[in-house]
Amino acid sequence: MKCYSCGGRLTEFDFCPVCGADVKLYKHIISTSNRLYNEGLEKARVRDLSGAADTLRQSLKYDKRNINARNLLGLVYFEMGESVLAMSEWIISKNYESKKNIADDYLNILQKNQNELDTINQTLKKYNQALQYCYQDTRDLAEIQLKKVLSINKNLISAYQLLALIYIDARDFSKARRTLLKSLAVDATNTRSRYYLLNVNEALKDIAEHSNDKKQRQDAINTISYQSGNDTIIQPALPRERVGVSSIINIIVGLLVGIAICWFLVLPARVEREISGYDEQYKLVSEELAAEKTNSQEIAQSLDSYEVRVKELQGELDYLKGSNGVLNENDYLMMAAAAYLSKDGSSAEVMNNLANISEDYLTRANPAFYALYDILDSSAGKDAVSNYVEEGKSAIRQNDYDKAIDSFTKAWNLNKNDPELLMQLAHAYRQSGNTARANELYTELMTTFPETQEAADARDYLTE
Repeated sequence: MKCYSCGGRLTEFDFCPVCGADVKLYKHIISTSNRLYNEGLEKARVRDLSGAADTLRQSLKYDKRNINARNLLGLVYFEMGESVLAMSEWIISKNYESKKNIADDYLNILQKNQNELDTINQTLKKYNQALQYCYQDTRDLAEIQLKKVLSINKNLISAYQLLALIYIDARDFSKARRTLLKSLAVDATNTRSRYYLLNVNEALKDIAEHSNDKKQRQDAINTISYQSGNDTIIQPALPRERVGVSSIINIIVGLLVGIAICWFLVLPARVEREISGYDEQYKLVSEELAAEKTNSQEIAQSLDSYEVRVKELQGELDYLKGSNGVLNENDYLMMAAAAYLSKDGSSAEVMNNLANISEDYLTRANPAFYALYDILDSSAGKDAVSNYVEEGKSAIRQNDYDKAIDSFTKAWNLNKNDPELLMQLAHAYRQSGNTARANELYTELMTTFPETQEAADARDYLTE
């Protein structure tokens, strides 16, 4: 042990033999840090990882330069799947002691293995994406992402706990229990995992005792476990009453007698009654068919007169849409401009009016007409896309997937250069249950925007 003041080697006395500084309290602090390090090491050996991490953090509060405690804390973090926290501890340790420090070896192993670093980066991205899906209340997508995370990093405790919470929210307590047991296999005494497991066991016990669903109740009985000290006791299935052979024979004889009575007495009368009923129904259907035939002839005559009227109305509509009518392209352009300048007007109203102007007319329009059309289309188009996106997200949060699909479709039709809009539309179809259409859009996204992150995510969804 070295003196904190001059760096000289200390002896068994409570003062420094070199500078004379009082080191009694300092030696007590260093001793406490080393004692906590030893306790953390013992906990880590029995896979009490969270307990070991707490103890080692306490050790570093007493002596932040305790290299052994810091390196061991990094190993504990790495075993819990928290690779970033582990690398942080090793980098701090290397800064305190740059020579003959095993943390340097740990960092070199990770830095030389580019695949490992890519895996860590991919795990963090997918875990953060799963959290985002949870905030957006799309837990099915969050579940898919967390399963991918755990397939890459089987020791990430936080991923197990989040996946268990998703199962608990869906009241799938059996899956939640299995997930928490996998978490405890990594960290045997994790307080949060044990708290979740306690609540899951209570829920299963409540289902086993009070549920009216026999299948659900039996599954809960077969799954739930009770703790007695350190021993786990599995509750056996409900006992079945024994039935005597004579009782079984009596039941079979009774069934045979009942079948014979039905066959010889009840069945013939029932068949005759059904046949007479069918005769009455046949007469009624025949009368209805005759009436429908007469009615169809009248309808055919009415259709002829309606067709003449439709042709007359179509001529009037063609006249209204002509150069002298009130619904020509100039009027649509003016209505779009008025909606754009109006305080009460909306971008959607502007775009709806512009949609009535044909491409053929634009090619023949004068420059002033086209310039105004282009300004309105570009200005209102961006606002309309933003509004449709917000409407779609709001509809997703309210589980109104038809409205979300309609909003994202309108946004995509206005801006087909944004892969995120196509991804949102595909997610909306997926959540509505139309997986076939969602897969078509994922494929289109991969083809149209092959080098984007959305294309990589679409490939993952197709694989799932």
